[in-house]
Formats: sequence, C-alpha cells, structure tokens
Amino acid sequence: MHKTLLSAALLAALTLAAGTASARSPAVAEGAAPTGAEAQAHRGHGRPGLPRDPIDALARLDTDGDGRISRAEAEAGQQAWQARREARLAAHAAREGDAARPVDRGARKPHGGPHGAHARGGRGFDLVADFASIDRDGDGYLTRSELRRWHDAKRAERRTEGERRFDAMFRAADLNGDGRLSRVEVDEAMPRLAERFAWFDENRDGTLSREELRAARPQR
Repeated sequence: MHKTLLSAALLAALTLAAGTASARSPAVAEGAAPTGAEAQAHRGHGRPGLPRDPIDALARLDTDGDGRISRAEAEAGQQAWQARREARLAAHAAREGDAARPVDRGARKPHGGPHGAHARGGRGFDLVADFASIDRDGDGYLTRSELRRWHDAKRAERRTEGERRFDAMFRAADLNGDGRLSRVEVDEAMPRLAERFAWFDENRDGTLSREELRAARPQR
C-alpha cells in the first residue's frame, strides 16, 4: 500500500510541478456554449464555445457591461453556477435510476461557483470568498488586471508547492541518496512508474534523473 501511495503521489507531484494543472473552474473548463441569459453575458467577449483565457472567460459575470465585476455580480455568478451543478447532479441521478433519492446539498462541499475554492481539485479560487484580496485598490470591483495578478500569484504558489512535493517524493524513492533513481529503486518504491521506466530514461543510462521525471507527462 505504501509503495502504491508513493508512486501515485510522485506522479501527481510531477504533473503539478510541470505546470500542467489548470486553474480554471468547472464552469470555464467545460467549454460548453452558453445559452439563454448566460449567452447574453458573453456579448462583446468573443464567440461562445471557443477556447478562452480563464480570466477573460470571467467577463460573462460582468452582466452590466461596465468592464468590472462587482461583489453582487460575483455572488450571482456563484449562485447560477451552483444551480447548474445541482441540476446536472439531479439529471445524472435520474439517468442512473436514482431519481427518487433527493440531492443532498449538505453532503458535498460547495465549490464556490466560477473559480470556486474547490474547483478542479482545489486549484481554483473563489471570487466571493477572495473578493477583498483580489480587489487590490479596494473600490468594490474586480478588474481584468486585478484578476490576472491574483491568478498568476496563485499559479506561482502551486508551482512552488508542486516542486516541494516532487523533491520530497524523489528523495523518498532515492534509497541510496545518489540523486538518481535506478530501476531497482523504482521497482521497489513506485511500481506504477516502473512500467514506463524506459520511456522516461531518455539518455538510456539506466537511471532516472530529476530532469527526466520533470519532463514526464503522466497519462491520467
């Protein structure tokens, strides 16, 4: 069990350290074309359904079109996102033949809406909870530059945390402390990674360096 957990943790750390984790919320990441009132909120902000910058995608919350997001607009967006999420959960339950079971709103942690605190595995941010921190000038509105600054700062924090986790897992697997992982060490500490040892060992020296593992893109 310990070996499996160590292997899974290192793979997760590799993904995070490599910067492949997305900070987008479920509402943004789904990429579905908005309809109805949501489509109206997209006016002037690009064609719905196309890949968009996660910050610019928040323009949908600017319902009065003044180029800023007020706290009320952030809260309305959060509530709308939560309602859509609960509707999807109910529809899924119905498809699974579980329509008689009520949706337990208290059984799940709230995601916090667009860029919620629990969005995408906790890698997003909650516009409502973090409003004051994002609003650098304290004028009661979130601008594109303020959101960008906050987003970039959080991304840097995630990268630093990923590096810390990666180094800890690497050291735990490096049984002889030589700064490289031999096939024996990989077989012993992380059998899941052992299956792709030769793939990661690009210089064919029979060991895996930190650089070779950082360049890895685990299939998830």
